[in-house]
Amino acid sequence: MSAAALAVAAGSMVACSSSGDVRESGEGDQTPSLPAGLKNDLMRLTESKHVLGCSVSAVTRERTVYADGWGVARAGQPMTALSTINIGSVSKTITATAVLQLVAAGRIGLDTDVNDVLAESKAYGPRSVRSPYYPDIPITIRHLLAHLTPLTTGPELGPYGYAPRTGPAPDSGELGRWLHDFLTPAPRGWTYNREENFTKSKPGQVHMYSDIGFDVAGFLVHAVTGQPFADYCREHVLRPAGMVNSDFDRDRIPDGRRAYPHAWFENGVKKGMWLDYRNLIPAGIADDYTGHAEYSPYASCLTPDGGLRSNSLDLARWARLWLGGGVLDGVEVLPRVQASAALADQVSPEIMASSEAPLPFISQGYAWHRLRGDADGQWQHAGSEVGTASYVKIDTVRGVGAAIVMNTEVAIDADPRPQMLKQLMDAAASH
Repeated sequence: MSAAALAVAAGSMVACSSSGDVRESGEGDQTPSLPAGLKNDLMRLTESKHVLGCSVSAVTRERTVYADGWGVARAGQPMTALSTINIGSVSKTITATAVLQLVAAGRIGLDTDVNDVLAESKAYGPRSVRSPYYPDIPITIRHLLAHLTPLTTGPELGPYGYAPRTGPAPDSGELGRWLHDFLTPAPRGWTYNREENFTKSKPGQVHMYSDIGFDVAGFLVHAVTGQPFADYCREHVLRPAGMVNSDFDRDRIPDGRRAYPHAWFENGVKKGMWLDYRNLIPAGIADDYTGHAEYSPYASCLTPDGGLRSNSLDLARWARLWLGGGVLDGVEVLPRVQASAALADQVSPEIMASSEAPLPFISQGYAWHRLRGDADGQWQHAGSEVGTASYVKIDTVRGVGAAIVMNTEVAIDADPRPQMLKQLMDAAASH
């Protein structure tokens, strides 16, 4: 079924153009807003953490129960359920889906050596992904999707590094060029650093959350299909899922839909989990400034690990797709075998017990994971970028899920999202 036909079948009021661009519409008008009491509770939570704009959704397998927004998306524009911003690491669940589609089609295997894929590729990029400490041990597709690689983000390298930058969005070939230089020993790879780009862990033996592992996974989509990563995901994942207001290409999001990232400052000190990228603030701020600062829109070529632009309405569809075992409104985006595997333990308890992830992981699927305190059947993924925060969580036992999109970053030790997710999912379950 085409994306346009899917939009009609799903009762959506949004369609794609033939080029895949997002088009303006009034989608969301048919989705009920939050009950007043619940909305007030959630607003108090976000305001207490200085979140400027927030949107949320709550779903069952059958439908989006609620979608709503409050606060400011950017100067002069309210935050709504269609306000679209970069959602950070929730993007990894889309990247994993793209790779698992190729597994389902028999084009790659989960235990395929990444180097075997790269050897057949015509796309410019790395030709080898191996630990310098274990050069004879393959890094596999499974390792990438389950955070079992020794790949780290490396040192900060300014405009060519991991840091976000303003200006034109990177072209579709920059991901491959970046990974080539990061993973190829000198003199051909000028950002290669044996000590800082890799840990000394043996591939497959240590669970360590890896952004770069998912950037490699995204590049493999290009290497296998010949389509740039963003184009493949738009055609084969996002549009079939009815996520017609989401894209890895920042420039395809209409300006009127864009929310801007923000940070809260107290006496000149930025709060939140990211570094102080003050260069992203167009007018600058005083050294003793207290208040919100609006960042300019920024981009990075490393989109597979965190570069999707999305909103709470589209993420509601994403949650429903996973509650449906890879199927949404009669359209199969991912075969049930692969969807079930993504929401299952893929790392041994012994390895998980000594996980080096930054959060208390207790179970790792493919991208999706479970944290301490999650009930059986609950799977989740949080996201954070400079000036943004997001979250998607599903409960496959109760058949409910929720999504959150914020245009202000929050601190790990002052994060309102877990409590918000619980209230949203309880509301969906009781609806």
